Amino acid sequence: MSAIGALRHRLVQETPVTTPDGLGGASVSFIAVDALWGAVETRGTPAEIADRPGALLAHTVTVRAPATVQPGDRLRCGARRFLVEAVSDPDGRGRYLVCDCREETP
Repeated sequence: MSAIGALRHRLVQETPVTTPDGLGGASVSFIAVDALWGAVETRGTPAEIADRPGALLAHTVTVRAPATVQPGDRLRCGARRFLVEAVSDPDGRGRYLVCDCREETP
């Protein structure tokens, strides 16, 4: 990350909440927990998901630390949703977090 101006996307961090449905199952919803600025970079190319219409896109999202982003969280940028698969601190200094994410498009 070379310049702070690269963090130009307003992101909302959402974390999953599991609610029992009373019949032995559960429903998962997401609640907003933080607002972040980040840089979103697309990696790779669109790919099909089984027989579903739509595409799966891979992205790298960089946010300023100390953020509490964890795998399983979701980052929302407007109508776009990025599911966080992995989080790393690239230089070990705790300045930025790099999140490997995937975006599903309907």
